[in-house]
Amino acid sequence: MELKDLFKSKVSVFQADLKSKKEVIDFLVDKLSSQKMIANKKTFKDAILKREGEASTGMGDGIGIPHAINNTVKEPCIAFLSLKSPIDWQSLDNKPVDLIFMIATNDEKGEAHLGALADLSKFLMKPEFQEALRSAKTFKDLSKAFDIDSQTKKIEAQDGKYDVIGITACPTGIAHTYLAEEKLIEYATELGLSVKIETQGRRGTENKLTQEDVDNAKVIILAHDKNLQGMGRFSGKQVIDTTTKDAIFNGKQLIEEFGKTDKTITAKVVSSKDDDGSSDDFSLKKFAQVKGNLLAGVSRMLPFVVAGGIILGIGFLIDFAAGNGDAGDKFGTVNEVAGWFSAIGKTAMMMMVPILAAYIAYTIVGPQGLMPGFIAGLLADGTGGFAYGDSKNAWAGLWSRLIPGNIPMQSGFIGGMVGAYAAALIVFGLTLSFRRFKKSFHGIRDIVLIPVLSLLGISLVMFVLNIPLGYTMYGLQQFLKLLAEHNLLILLGAILGFMMCVDMGGPINKIAYVTGTLSVSGGLGDNELITVTMAAAMAGGMIPPLGIALCTLIFRNAWTQKEKDSAKANWLMGAFFISEGAIPFMVTDPKRISVSAMAGGTITGLIVGGCKITLGAPHGGIAVFPLLKSGLAANMNSGLGIGLGVGLYILAIVVGTVVMATILGFWKTYDIKKGKLVITN
Repeated sequence: MELKDLFKSKVSVFQADLKSKKEVIDFLVDKLSSQKMIANKKTFKDAILKREGEASTGMGDGIGIPHAINNTVKEPCIAFLSLKSPIDWQSLDNKPVDLIFMIATNDEKGEAHLGALADLSKFLMKPEFQEALRSAKTFKDLSKAFDIDSQTKKIEAQDGKYDVIGITACPTGIAHTYLAEEKLIEYATELGLSVKIETQGRRGTENKLTQEDVDNAKVIILAHDKNLQGMGRFSGKQVIDTTTKDAIFNGKQLIEEFGKTDKTITAKVVSSKDDDGSSDDFSLKKFAQVKGNLLAGVSRMLPFVVAGGIILGIGFLIDFAAGNGDAGDKFGTVNEVAGWFSAIGKTAMMMMVPILAAYIAYTIVGPQGLMPGFIAGLLADGTGGFAYGDSKNAWAGLWSRLIPGNIPMQSGFIGGMVGAYAAALIVFGLTLSFRRFKKSFHGIRDIVLIPVLSLLGISLVMFVLNIPLGYTMYGLQQFLKLLAEHNLLILLGAILGFMMCVDMGGPINKIAYVTGTLSVSGGLGDNELITVTMAAAMAGGMIPPLGIALCTLIFRNAWTQKEKDSAKANWLMGAFFISEGAIPFMVTDPKRISVSAMAGGTITGLIVGGCKITLGAPHGGIAVFPLLKSGLAANMNSGLGIGLGVGLYILAIVVGTVVMATILGFWKTYDIKKGKLVITN
């Protein structure tokens, strides 16, 4: 979520004639309530007043930021109000305010909107942004104000050594934390000094200072209104220990006078528990940030999928050119040169589930989660064959020997994601259990105990979980197989096209794809028409990236410049059947992207199934189009059968892409006009 998305036209008011802080708070709370942004007006107002009683939310420069994190908030947002005449707000600089931002947020979708709120400070510190808001008369004017570049041009550190370092933290971890960070960066840059500031805010610890950063710094400023984590790093160091207010308004003076006044003191370790490596970002709240955790895993997985898919497609194309188009499930491996490329592609794509699981766990609990998360992914997908495989080989199927035959034991993407959370939970529990270890034993704890016990723990968990999760995957595949066996090709095509677009490379997408590959290998029967399954799955999977790319061209005003630039790669990914190219867009706009994609994918699948288009290759996108055939021709293997297959397949993809792009574009445009969506570049 971007900062602009938190501003809504229905709770933005310009040049209001209000005379006091109480009137402003009452007015904005009423506005939020009337627009159904909060469920309980009294509860939310009490939370706002409670925060006002703790410390002033007047940031200075005529800006007030009353804010509350409360579960009564239904839709996180920022209510904006500009005043005709400034009013008293007990601001940090003792000046009246005329720009008020009331932040209404909750804990349910924390990562996305708290990240956007952190960006607010970068804008508020800019005089030109403040001026644009004071002159704004409409919501469109407000939106244009975000075109201002909010980034401070920092000076690069020499040899990784920063002149100025610091930590900022406030009780709620929203406003003062990031305002103080931005001001310290600005002051240091003005003085020609490199700077790195750690924030301990609502999102946890970010931009964390290392011991090397601390040891090499010339100036250390700790600006906080609550206890800091990790104070052991500063033991015996000269620091300025002050408030966020002092950093915001006097930061330049603090830097210049470091070591010259009695504000500079020698830091001491507050307590032993602060030095155990734990921090605010190591908590159970990380487990609740499902979307952010998944996106972190997907972003690391995408390079394997993109590169592997394209190179695998090259292998298929070479094998087709060599005259091996009828090789069935061996297609892509018959020609030696094709096999060389296919081996590269398969190796890269084989790592998708392990990498996904590894980085989901890493995002939740840090580096210690990487190894058990990776193992969870390997065991879920059966990669390597040591646990599950042909038990005739001494080093294969070692787990399979312990389980009765014919029980599904590979859970794929579903198992990888569930396993990642299990791995993170195991590491979390072990870390808490060993947190009281003496410092001299930290090496044994971190290098031996936690890795060994987490490896054994996640292996036992996956041994158990793979059976019910494997049955889940198996059951869905059997349902699709049943449709294929009863020649319900139109219905089968529609279902597969729909499934391929539900989660863009996630578990449902992979179930549909695996079913397609089974049809190619003979797993769904020997009837060639069964491979309509593969054709529908591939066509449906091409729709999401292509639909997004087309939409950015037709509805240019409905996308940011960054999104339009990113979407250019989707043409290539869509052409080579890499659905995952749509995931970054879906995560930021799940409703519009997924619904429009499912509509386009379903129509594409209907056309593919209705035209009985078959495909004998398990991947490749446009690289395998020459292998397409249509059962509408009397002889599928004739020139007419191939021509119809290719032509109708392209038509199906074009229709589905246009349908998705049209629905998505008009939907975004409508919401922009209604103020539900704000686009700034």
